[in-house]
Amino acid sequence: MDKNINQKIDKYDVALSISSGALTAAMDVLWVGDISLADAHEWGSDKIDNFVMKVAKSKGYKGNDIAGVIKKLEDDFPMDGDLLTKEFGSGSQHHLRDFSHHPTPIGLMFSLLMQFTGKGYGTKTNGEFVSYDLPGWQPKSFIDSVYLGTVTWLFHMISDIAGSSGTRRMGREGTGLPGPLMSFLKEISSIPGIRNIAGKTDPKTSSNKESNYQFSVICSKMFNGTLLGKHDESGKLILHQELRFDLRTELGIVNESIKNKLYIPVVLNELIVASFYSVRRFMMQIEEGEINSLDDLQHIDISKCLPWKNEAIRHMRMIATSTFTSIDLAVAGIGAALKNKNNPSGFALDFMQSINYWGLGSFALASNSEFMLAIQKMQTGFLAAAEEQKKSIIEKLPNGQADWDVGKYGVETAISVAKIGTPIGFIAATIGVYDEINKALKDLKMATEERVRIEQECAARIEVIRENRKAMEDMVTNYLFDKMSVFTQAFSTMDQAVTENDIDAFILGNNMIQTELSGKSMFGSMEEFDELMMTEDTLEF
Repeated sequence: MDKNINQKIDKYDVALSISSGALTAAMDVLWVGDISLADAHEWGSDKIDNFVMKVAKSKGYKGNDIAGVIKKLEDDFPMDGDLLTKEFGSGSQHHLRDFSHHPTPIGLMFSLLMQFTGKGYGTKTNGEFVSYDLPGWQPKSFIDSVYLGTVTWLFHMISDIAGSSGTRRMGREGTGLPGPLMSFLKEISSIPGIRNIAGKTDPKTSSNKESNYQFSVICSKMFNGTLLGKHDESGKLILHQELRFDLRTELGIVNESIKNKLYIPVVLNELIVASFYSVRRFMMQIEEGEINSLDDLQHIDISKCLPWKNEAIRHMRMIATSTFTSIDLAVAGIGAALKNKNNPSGFALDFMQSINYWGLGSFALASNSEFMLAIQKMQTGFLAAAEEQKKSIIEKLPNGQADWDVGKYGVETAISVAKIGTPIGFIAATIGVYDEINKALKDLKMATEERVRIEQECAARIEVIRENRKAMEDMVTNYLFDKMSVFTQAFSTMDQAVTENDIDAFILGNNMIQTELSGKSMFGSMEEFDELMMTEDTLEF
């Protein structure tokens, strides 16, 4: 029986996947109604206000005024990113253009990055990725930086999702935060390749007489409400009739999509593909396993019929969801274009209201699964190639695996020493392990035994160095500089010794350093070094 029966797809799987996507897309067009973004925004705003109110009261707020609630959270959880409000487009745009104001995992990442680097990250007016220095930023401890970048960030996001306290006090909803979809679109709009595909605007039509990238402009207009808001017959936005595509709207879209049953054709598409996969794999096992009676069914491997965790079902889901989404977007675009021939704002609104957002989500999940599968295959290929290179190198070494292990140990020890981080730490650690490494490299017959002992001694010494790092740093300041001439001469001697391949001269330079640091040296020549290493007495340092 084919062990890869659940890893392959054929023309029948592809045909069924495409047919399922097309059939369910037709059901979506003919049966499922459009959503209302205005109703979605209104519903989302009410839920957001109630949520923010509960959070503020849990933090000690006693009133019932939404502006006071927001002010309470703004005062208790200020965010450094607000210092760059002007740089990121002032009140109407900085929540979108400043990536640390995105209430998503990407936003959290940029919030932490801001705390550790003192920079805010986002996009310029024309959509290019940019960073700005935070005014007056000072480095903080690791714990403080993590707290400000996570806990403070979270509660500040909660204060911003309902708009600012000032605008709410004036009776307006104010600028909220971009939702996950809007955040994602704005983030990818700053990618050079995406920006170039979208093209640039005509400088003559721009208010600031500069070219801007189309994708970025559309994102900004969607977020501030000028793209989807109500316009008069001349196409001019009616005052205070914006329709913001922010977190409140995206939250409301979920409610609207459930109310309008947008999920039904999407779920049905998944069920059709999964059912066909399971039935077909069951029949293939019957055919290949020569099942002729009910008793023979016990030989069927049910795990090969389960529609998850294998390449075949991932490919089929990807084909079905991409077919569904392609047809859905095409029909939505055609319908909106026919209804709004000379009304770009009306086209955008109708197009956004006709999209099946459950289908977009399903397509995103399927795409992510395919992407992760591709990454795993690449990783497997690279690891296999690296292993082949390793085998090839070992075959060329005089002593094969033994040489490889010693060389690997030497590299790892050098890296460990380098990680000490201070000049005095590096010098002290090098003096302590140099003779041991040299012995191990010269005497391959004892390499395995020596490595075990050396690793233990090196680990102990490096641990002591780390524990006494402050003392060593003081030594750099108060002691090392007083004897700089001796060290300079010692390093010069060692450098010349390396050039002339004179091991005794190198040891001489090494001893000059040891004498200055500890007042004594363990050996004065290579001959004394060999005698020292052959003694059975315990070495004292």
